[in-house]
Amino acid sequence: MSSLPLIDKEVLAKIFFPRHSGQVAILAPTDERPVADAAIAFGKKPELTGFHCHSFGYINNPDGTVRWLYPLGNRSAPFLRLYSGAGLRSDALKTGFKAAFSVGLESWVRSGTLHVFFKNEMPLGGMLGMSRLEQLAIFTGTRGENRKAVFLLKNEKGNHWFCKLPLTEAAQALVANEHEALASIADLNLQKMVVPVAKAFGNGLMVSDVKPGKARSSNDLLPQHFDALAELYSLSLETQTLAGTYCWQEIVQHINELAGQPIHHEFHFERVQRVVANLQGLMDKLDSSQLVSTTLAHGDFTPWNMYLSHEKLHVFDWELSTRLPLLYDAFHFVFQTGVLVKKLPYSAIHSAIISIKNNPSIRAILEHEPTSFELLYQLYLLRNISYYLLKYLRQEALHAQAHWQLAAWDAALELH
Repeated sequence: MSSLPLIDKEVLAKIFFPRHSGQVAILAPTDERPVADAAIAFGKKPELTGFHCHSFGYINNPDGTVRWLYPLGNRSAPFLRLYSGAGLRSDALKTGFKAAFSVGLESWVRSGTLHVFFKNEMPLGGMLGMSRLEQLAIFTGTRGENRKAVFLLKNEKGNHWFCKLPLTEAAQALVANEHEALASIADLNLQKMVVPVAKAFGNGLMVSDVKPGKARSSNDLLPQHFDALAELYSLSLETQTLAGTYCWQEIVQHINELAGQPIHHEFHFERVQRVVANLQGLMDKLDSSQLVSTTLAHGDFTPWNMYLSHEKLHVFDWELSTRLPLLYDAFHFVFQTGVLVKKLPYSAIHSAIISIKNNPSIRAILEHEPTSFELLYQLYLLRNISYYLLKYLRQEALHAQAHWQLAAWDAALELH
């Protein structure tokens, strides 16, 4: 019998019963029959007369919380379409799950089972009316203020769609921003980059699957990345004073808030103090009246938010998209993969950053712009570090990656 996992009960209730999540009973294997009209039971399926039921397997995160959900009896591991990790470890994980499911050994790799009971309302609202139950998969989201659930759906034509259900007010704003961003990008008629088609769905958003038939990933910037970014830059480039950019206004606000923000007890106190002081020092030395080039940007341009095909880049998850200084996405790709994937010292990350300006497409753009490469990188550091450090300081618990990033930020600011 599966033991009750470390779960966020409110999140599971919101996922399965979004319209009345506060009236859902969460049952451990030994609990009595619920009084409520909706319940979620773990482990062995209880006999509850008068209820309809859907049963799911789930895969946990390393910390024991539920990560993926899928209908029991599935032979195709559909939740893997919700996973876009790159690298040998990710490839091995995906291969292992596919093999286990294909030969009927799904029970060997799942973390447990849960059963969704309901009387008067089909769980997930109208979502199951758009997809056969066996084709459904659910990602429960990443803990934090931006948490949202993501549902994989397959329509009658065999096309995959993803439905994003915001679980917090902050997540709802991000979903709305993605809808607006994708509409703006669609107007550009990009040839080198494929982005999702978006449709509103209640307070959520449905986006088409952009994964190509022969998809691959890379933790390094390749010609497809540079070509796609260069096209996006050329079609959306604007020049304005630094003070007039939304990015600069964000930087000023975040650094001012950091000055009064208590330091998270899991962080190294002196290191956070030094990072905040260096952010303030770097911001103070920049002339906000100077001109800066900005473009539409993805905002989280990383290998886990994209696929590569032979000639194009297929990019999804545009919820952080906004207008940002030129090269922001390229810097972010190198910085994040260097810290989170390759675990490089900052000296190696900085060398990779400098090499960006040697790409012919990027060099051609920079030749005609008033903003120096160094200033663009400084603005990336100011905006990215102040944005994420503020979020980390306000979180209840930190993951290991937060500590890796803090060390890299410290080293980067010491040099700039």
